[in-house]
Amino acid sequence: MAAGGHTLVGFFHADETVFYFNDLQDDSFHLWFVSPKWIKSKRNKFLILDDSEEFRAQDLSVDERECHPERKFNVKYYKNSDSVGRTGVSLYVLKGDRKLTVCCNNRLEVHPGEMDVSENVAGKAHQALFYLLEVASSCYLLESSLYPSMFLAFEPDEHDHTLSKLALRRKELEEVDESCYITML
Repeated sequence: MAAGGHTLVGFFHADETVFYFNDLQDDSFHLWFVSPKWIKSKRNKFLILDDSEEFRAQDLSVDERECHPERKFNVKYYKNSDSVGRTGVSLYVLKGDRKLTVCCNNRLEVHPGEMDVSENVAGKAHQALFYLLEVASSCYLLESSLYPSMFLAFEPDEHDHTLSKLALRRKELEEVDESCYITML
C-alpha cells in the first residue's frame, strides 16, 4: 500500500462493464525523479569520488564546487509502495561514461558499485537503495534498505585525518549521531 492509504495498481483489462487491475508488487520502488546535489557532512566536508575511486568527504571551496559540477552526486528519488510509504534514494556520480553508485555490502562497508539502479526495483531491499529520513530542512538520515538501523555516516579517514570516508553506522532512529547527518544542496 502506498502513502496516504492508496494502493498502487496496474491496468490489466477492460470489457463492456468492468475494468480489471493487477496489484503491483507489494514491496517495490518506482523512480520518481533525479536531481544533482552536493552531499555534505555536518562538519562541512563535501562527498566526492576521489581519483582512487573511493568515496571521501573533504573541504571544497565555492570556487572548487563551481569549477567541478561533475562532482555532484545524482540523487534518484523513488516512490516506495510499502505500507509506510518511505522515500527511497540511490546516489551515483558519473566518471566518464560509467555510473558509480553508493552501495553497501554484507561486510557492512560502503563502496562504489558500477551500476545503474533501474527505474523499478522489485522487493523492499537493495544494496544501493537507502530510505531518506528528514531531520531538518535539507538535513537527512539515509538508512540502508538492505540493513535496517544502518545509516550512511561520515567517519574519519584513518590514513588522512583531514578527510572523512563514507561508511555504514548502526544507530537507533531516536539516537543523535551527527556523523550520520547528511545535507543535500
